[in-house]
Amino acid sequence: MVDIPNSPEPGKSPEPGKSSGSIKNPERAKKLQDLREAMATHRIDAWIIPSSDAHNSEYVAPHWQGRAWLSGFTGSAGTLVVTQDKAALWTDGRYFIQASEQLAGSEITLMKDGQPGVPSMAEWVTEEVSELGCVGFDGATQSLSNVRNLKMKLADKSVTLKFDHDLLNDIWTDRPALPAEPVFIHEDFYSGRSLTEKVADVRKILQERKATELLITTLDDIAWLLNLRGSDIECNPVFLAYTLISPERIILFINKERIEVGALAALAKAGVELADYDEISRRLSALPDATRLMINPVNTGYKLASAIPASISLVEDRLPTTDLKAIKNSTEISRMKDCYRRDGAAMVRFMHWLERNIPTGQLNEVNIDEQLLQFRSESEYFKGVSFPSIVGYAGHGAICHYRADEASAYPVKSNGLLLIDSGAQYPDGTTDITRTFACGEMTDEEKRDYTLVMKSHIALATARFKEGTRGIQLDAITRQPLWSAGIDFNHGTGHGVGYFLNVHEGPQSISPRWFDVALKPGMLVTNEPGVYRDNKHGVRLENIMLVADDIENEFGKFLKLIPMTIAPFDTRPLVKELMTDTEIQWLNEYHKMVREELSRELIGEDVEWLREATNPL
Repeated sequence: MVDIPNSPEPGKSPEPGKSSGSIKNPERAKKLQDLREAMATHRIDAWIIPSSDAHNSEYVAPHWQGRAWLSGFTGSAGTLVVTQDKAALWTDGRYFIQASEQLAGSEITLMKDGQPGVPSMAEWVTEEVSELGCVGFDGATQSLSNVRNLKMKLADKSVTLKFDHDLLNDIWTDRPALPAEPVFIHEDFYSGRSLTEKVADVRKILQERKATELLITTLDDIAWLLNLRGSDIECNPVFLAYTLISPERIILFINKERIEVGALAALAKAGVELADYDEISRRLSALPDATRLMINPVNTGYKLASAIPASISLVEDRLPTTDLKAIKNSTEISRMKDCYRRDGAAMVRFMHWLERNIPTGQLNEVNIDEQLLQFRSESEYFKGVSFPSIVGYAGHGAICHYRADEASAYPVKSNGLLLIDSGAQYPDGTTDITRTFACGEMTDEEKRDYTLVMKSHIALATARFKEGTRGIQLDAITRQPLWSAGIDFNHGTGHGVGYFLNVHEGPQSISPRWFDVALKPGMLVTNEPGVYRDNKHGVRLENIMLVADDIENEFGKFLKLIPMTIAPFDTRPLVKELMTDTEIQWLNEYHKMVREELSRELIGEDVEWLREATNPL
């Protein structure tokens, strides 16, 4: 039986993911004051701090977490802008509740990005900065495309941009150093294709695009291409590096002392040259005038792009490594099945434990997370979590990316709903699964919301769609059961998933936003609709799914989605009368597959619990 610390009652929690006492935080006010003094010294009117690093990563090492350090908002997406008399922070719908709570008591205004009447960051800066003013930012962490957009907005005001000095270095006295964790090989046994084969594929595309050099700045693309992994960023098995590829050579820019012996040998065998991480700018500046350099302006830092000679021709597009990485090969798909089966077995053991222990009154959001980690870590293949687990009971379930700590954790009672979104890293795959659990007695609203989310999940899971379909089309199909009830959710329906890489992977996405990326066989996407009611409850149900061929006839080629995640859904909250026969059939067939796949991975009472949990409706 586990002990729990004193925990707040649901509805009376300090803000999630932060320590108590951050309201009216004098330390935060002092940081803003220090920044403004540095801005005045450098004659800067507005300073922009994004969430990204020098590689436009979604999740970043502590060295680049300046926006969180300065603002107190810890979400993975957001941009802070500070002027001499104002401060504002933009973030997306996943973080509206969290940001509102974490910014409470500060002078920082929350800008709900994409909402009606809310100006974009560039529009706001344009309005706030006067004629002949100066806007500053760390040029390493602002992408070329973002700065171009900002320049267009500011064009009429003749505003100067300063990007060569990071003011955070002047005020962040204990700023963490750049990470330099070991870099190790990801064996061909798992990857399915060798470094040499992948490079040959990339070079073929470069030739088709008439490019003579390729600059890769995104860390997961580099790790995938070179069959290497690292741990420079929490939960993401990547490492800081750049890569330049031409028909004749490959150069990896990295602190080579941290590359393990086996990886060094593999790189040498493939003819990969090594150069220092900081050498990339000089090498770019020395490229011959005849060079046609392929870059992705969305992921290339403005400061780095500024080192490229004006005489060079740029081929701007999504990188070939991004598209190649997104389509999993047959070896990866086969290995992933083992991974998801292993992870599913850990989830079942956890679910059984959870059901037994909720009635004890000894559980809270933190020790539930700890126990889930324990079950996963019992596997010899476990390499860590793929993102910090989201364990949200009652109203905390309505915070999409909530992260419990000892100060904020709710005790879990024998009523209501508990949302758990979690995942793990293994050498044969990356997992991401969300289940929402009945903790006991539920309200009619909770049961109805849960059933509607299940119907939306099934709508996507059973969709047949034509070759060439974009994610925005599937997003509308998914939301239809919720829209019919006048309900919606403020995030995308699904994202791509890496293979022992980042849990969020592009270019594919299922979202209300337009992405000109067709879904193709071999791509992974998540299926995660939800309903969130502030201060009441949240429901989300998520599987990872594989895009696969379905049928082909005189009307064209059609695709389908195959569930890769193997774990039961909680059927206790379902209102069967709201479900169609087709929906019930899909759920029963899915649970039959789960039972067959996982029974041999379990023993004793866990097997019997799984049988009961997957009984047909």
